[in-house]
Amino acid sequence: MKKFLVGVFLILHLVSFSAITFDNTHLERLGQKFLLEGEEVKGYWVYADNKGDYFEVTTAQGEGDTCVDDVARVVLLYSEAYEVTKDVSYLELAKEAAKFVLKMQTSDGEFYNFAWVDGTVNKHGITSEKSSSWWALRAFVGLSKLAQFYSDEKITSSLKRAYSAIKRKPPIAGDQLSLYVIGLSNYYKLTKDENVKKDLEKYSMELTRYEWTGFSYLKGFFSVYQDRFLWNGWGNHYAEALVEAYKVLGDSKFIELAKRSLDNQIPLLLSTGLIYSVGNYVKLYPELAYALECVVVPSVKIFEITGDEKYAYFASLLSSWLFGGNRLGVRMLGVNGEGYDGLEYMHYNRNAGAESTICSLRSVLYVMKLPEKFQMLVENPDILGRQGLLVVEAETFDVGISDVRIITGDYGGGAALKINEKARLKKALDNIKPGKYYVLISGVFSNNAITISAANQLKKNISGSGIFEIGEIEIENSLSLSITNTCTLDQLVLIPEYVGVSFKDGETEKSIVYSLKDKKTQVTEGLVFEKSEKRSSYEVDVKFSQIKEFRVIDLKDVFNNDGFGTPQKPGNFDNLGGAIGAYLPESEVNEGITVIKDIPFYIATSSLDNIRCGGQVIKVNGLGNYSTIYILAAANHGDYKTELNMNGQRYVVHVKDWCNDPEGLVFDYRYIASGEKQFIRCGLNLYSVSVQGFDFLEITLPMEMNVHIFAITVK
Repeated sequence: MKKFLVGVFLILHLVSFSAITFDNTHLERLGQKFLLEGEEVKGYWVYADNKGDYFEVTTAQGEGDTCVDDVARVVLLYSEAYEVTKDVSYLELAKEAAKFVLKMQTSDGEFYNFAWVDGTVNKHGITSEKSSSWWALRAFVGLSKLAQFYSDEKITSSLKRAYSAIKRKPPIAGDQLSLYVIGLSNYYKLTKDENVKKDLEKYSMELTRYEWTGFSYLKGFFSVYQDRFLWNGWGNHYAEALVEAYKVLGDSKFIELAKRSLDNQIPLLLSTGLIYSVGNYVKLYPELAYALECVVVPSVKIFEITGDEKYAYFASLLSSWLFGGNRLGVRMLGVNGEGYDGLEYMHYNRNAGAESTICSLRSVLYVMKLPEKFQMLVENPDILGRQGLLVVEAETFDVGISDVRIITGDYGGGAALKINEKARLKKALDNIKPGKYYVLISGVFSNNAITISAANQLKKNISGSGIFEIGEIEIENSLSLSITNTCTLDQLVLIPEYVGVSFKDGETEKSIVYSLKDKKTQVTEGLVFEKSEKRSSYEVDVKFSQIKEFRVIDLKDVFNNDGFGTPQKPGNFDNLGGAIGAYLPESEVNEGITVIKDIPFYIATSSLDNIRCGGQVIKVNGLGNYSTIYILAAANHGDYKTELNMNGQRYVVHVKDWCNDPEGLVFDYRYIASGEKQFIRCGLNLYSVSVQGFDFLEITLPMEMNVHIFAITVK
């Protein structure tokens, strides 16, 4: 396994006056030269795992170490970097990467995708077999861009064969078709071939038919299919394709459609996050740099064409996601240009593979073309408030006495409600801003009468599967839902009348606002959206029981999570975005006092059994003298360095992931959301903190919802 540590590497920078820096250090550390069919080529490792002070490159299991899908992106990125800066170093890197792409092409013009650095090509995997699909399209786009600046017979010949291969089997899915249109635009600029131009006209018009008109509320979205709706943030190249078609063909309908699409989408993405997909349900996470690139690049291109600053604001505020302007306020771009692999509900994936890094850098490259004031918004985001869509998972409703059961599978949050005959459900919406909302519902229905009640009432009969629009409703702090007939209920989606984001532009407060009623987006001065007040940490006085020299703290009044469970009564240790996740086996431990390494702890299993840390303050009186505090804890989605405040003193505790070699309360398996056993070693670790204490203890827990505390004992 290759490891790269901090060292001296070539760092290439864009123009010196840019407020933002294009840093390809990490990307080049992912680069790997190897022999492929007797010729030295350069690939880029698919994955790189964050090991704290270094990244460890790793293979895509069963697929390969590097792939055309990523390396063709590198060709495109460096070709565009050369186009912007005229720095020949980027052109050389693009040419170097192109050698791998060329070697992966077959005589009929199609491409294999994956290879290993031992020189073996994966010719049979479903993500690698010879094809004119995704990786061939990316090769066509990247090589046709490079060929505009570098004349080479091998590239010219490769492009001719790729063009012929794709033309024989042109894309029929909208997301792939958009890449084809971009490739055709590049290829026509290179060849000036009228046949290519005719193809571009044909397929650009075909692409417009993928604009989804079946929704009144979710305007501006394109679909992968024409007969059913599916939109993926990572395949959202439609606007860029339309802009490129406009540049070549000069037909204003293409750029107008691109503008309309971005006008409707971007306020929703800025307010809600980089939505992963919308199909049978809304999948909010993970947020990806791939999805970011898809909307940043066309926004900058439209600004360059029109001079309309709205699109510069779009691009800069979107790109601020990389610099902390996201929901969690964390940087998604490392100090060496690492593009982190995804933003989840309450954590981020700190690995940094090729795709995320390339897409992050392409976004950076494009916003560097904006005037300086917009670059300042990118790098120093000051987000004052947001208001986006709210997804309510059906399994979180209060079902009362209704005949329902939770089922797991390909649903929003991983679960849904199976309703038998009829049901009446209630939901408190404590964090919602009162006002008008547009309601959508998702699931599988067969002539079901839906009634949603809040300040007013909505009624609608629906049949089919997927997402359905119900109507407008006034909501204060709760709603109820009645439904007739057997069905599967997945999500309720609430979109406020106005969505968008408020931000500081220098000393001026501004807002990007989209009105669902008027279907119009504006950039206005003033504060329209304010940050919702987070619940402040709360204090709880708790008791303890004495066992010899130990005081076992009773935490039941602080518990807020169910980490233990059974398939009949599932828990949810690790899925903050849903009601069911993976969980520890309740049957493998008895509720009550459990001795671990000679320390007695009280373990709960029958109901809530641990604390997701959110700044809670735990107070215990009457302890007497004590010298050590023992904590039984674990984290989900990685290890965490946390800080506990105990009697005014701060103590750092490194809490390990529950599946990272636990040494306290250990289990040979856990349950996943479906109720199946997963045989991996998991459990809780014991942590001890030496203190000087007398009679009274006050512990302030960290604001880290992925850290769980199951028990505390004082000696």
